[in-house]
Amino acid sequence: MTSRRHVLSEEAAMAEHKYAQVRDHLLRRVSGLPVGGQLPPESALCEEYAVSRITLRRAVDELVNDGHLIRQHGKGTFVTRPRYALKHRERFVNEVTGFFTQLTRQGHTVTSEVLTQKPMRAGTRLAAALDVSPATSVIHLERLRRVNGRVHHLADSYVEEERFPDVLTVDFTATSLYAYLRAHHDVVLTRNEIVVGLHECDGREAALIDVEPGSALLLATSRVFDLNRRPVIHGTSKFLPESAELSFDIVADAE
Repeated sequence: MTSRRHVLSEEAAMAEHKYAQVRDHLLRRVSGLPVGGQLPPESALCEEYAVSRITLRRAVDELVNDGHLIRQHGKGTFVTRPRYALKHRERFVNEVTGFFTQLTRQGHTVTSEVLTQKPMRAGTRLAAALDVSPATSVIHLERLRRVNGRVHHLADSYVEEERFPDVLTVDFTATSLYAYLRAHHDVVLTRNEIVVGLHECDGREAALIDVEPGSALLLATSRVFDLNRRPVIHGTSKFLPESAELSFDIVADAE
C-alpha cells in the first residue's frame, strides 16, 4: 500500500507540474497579445502542449479568474487585461517552488535587496519551527523584494547554519533560496505549512516599503519541509495588500 501511495503521489506531482507549466506559458503568451486577441481552439492547444482537456481547462480557467482571458460563449476565448495590473499572486500548490520561480516563469523580473544575512541563536520560537535546539545557530536572510522594479514585499528566511553554511555568503540579489538549496544541496522541497494573517508594520518596515507606520500588511508565515519531512526553511513574507495576493490550491492525498 505504501508503494502504491508513493506512485500515486509522484503521478499527482507530475500532473501538477505539467498544469503549472501550461498555465505559465499561456500567461507569457497572452501577455504579448493585444486585448481582443483570440486563443486557438481548445483541441489545438491540447495537441500543442500535449496535455488532456482537463489539464488545459484548469490552466485556462485560472487565467480567466485572474482577468487575463475572457470566454465568450459560442465564440471562443479572448485576451483581456486584469483590473489590477500590478497585483502579483503567489500560489501555494503541490509544487513547492517559491515566489521568485513562480513570477520569473510568468516573465516578470524579480530582484531582491538583501538587508540582513547573518547568523543568530535560534531561540525558542525558531527552534520549534526548525526542530532544532534553542542554542543552534541559524542564518537570518532578510530581503526587500521587487517585481519589475516595484517594491512587492519583505521576506525573512531562516535556515540551520550547520546544514547550510554557504547561505551566509551567497548573493541572493537575483536568485531564489529555494532554487539554490535544490541546486547546491540537492534539497527537494515537498511540503509548505502556511499561516496567513495581518501584520501592523513598524517604522523601519514602513520606511522600506514606503507606507505609513502602522499600516496593515498581509503576513504569510511558512515552514517548508524536505522529502524526509524535516523542516528546512522557516520564513515570513509581509506583502502590500494592494499589489499582492496569495492563492491556495488544495489537493487531497490519494488513499
